[in-house]
Amino acid sequence: MMPGWLRPLLLKFTDRLRLRSLHHALLLSGIAGTGKRVLATALAKTILCKQVSDEGSCGQCQSCLLFEAGNHPDYHQLVSEKQLGVDAVRGGIQKLAGTAQLGNNKVLVIPDADTMTEAASNALLKTLEEPTVNTYLLLLTSRKTALLPTILSRCEKHDIPLPAEQTVIDWLAAQGMTDVTPATIKAYGYAPYTVLDSLQEGAEGLSFTGYQQGIADLMGNKESPRSLAVRWQEHAVQVVKWLQSDAHEKYIRTLHSDDYLASLKCQQASVQLQHPGVNKAVILTGVLSVFSVNPL
Repeated sequence: MMPGWLRPLLLKFTDRLRLRSLHHALLLSGIAGTGKRVLATALAKTILCKQVSDEGSCGQCQSCLLFEAGNHPDYHQLVSEKQLGVDAVRGGIQKLAGTAQLGNNKVLVIPDADTMTEAASNALLKTLEEPTVNTYLLLLTSRKTALLPTILSRCEKHDIPLPAEQTVIDWLAAQGMTDVTPATIKAYGYAPYTVLDSLQEGAEGLSFTGYQQGIADLMGNKESPRSLAVRWQEHAVQVVKWLQSDAHEKYIRTLHSDDYLASLKCQQASVQLQHPGVNKAVILTGVLSVFSVNPL
């Protein structure tokens, strides 16, 4: 079932599709974990459906059955682990050429459009300007500013909204995740799917609960900044983000200069961590030392 915060957009797109006024190039943007791929998948299925209803795809026609089976001949995705190159984009465009195999529409989804190289973006421009008949392109991004202005100007842009806190709590409960605290939801930027991933059994990465316990051990002198930094170095960016949020909130309450300086230290560390090849453990040790009762 489509999550409540995404449903209005899907219904809006569906209505425009039925009225033949849906733009051929849609850019769905928003922070990671808000459900852009979920919405894009549902929309692609609807665009390809042969019996579209007010609610979206019918789920029963040949197109819907092929889509669910993962082998729809008119549905294509461009996915890359790192950058999306020009050859991949040209290959995707080529698949859109000609008549749809099922005689309806064709859809190309680019889940991480911001990873396109400049050459790849330029290769996509002509298709955005002059799409083939009955072709729709769905571009997704968590970093809209990373896209070329020429790409942005040729797409109809839609921001995925962040759901309210209670909406996230209710949705997580429906997924079997009960007793989720507001602090955990806030820690993951109110992004429902990010929270869900962090809570699911066997999820990789550092959970917010694990972070809280680690900081408690640090403050209780049960863990040193260095040992904690070594253990958390692969999650340094997330840890610094959480630490900065904690320091900022504390400063708002206390207006103490130490809390301001702690927040500033986190901000500086965030910039340093963006550089390739940096020693994350060293940077994180320096930040954690500010929060420790026994620095270094």
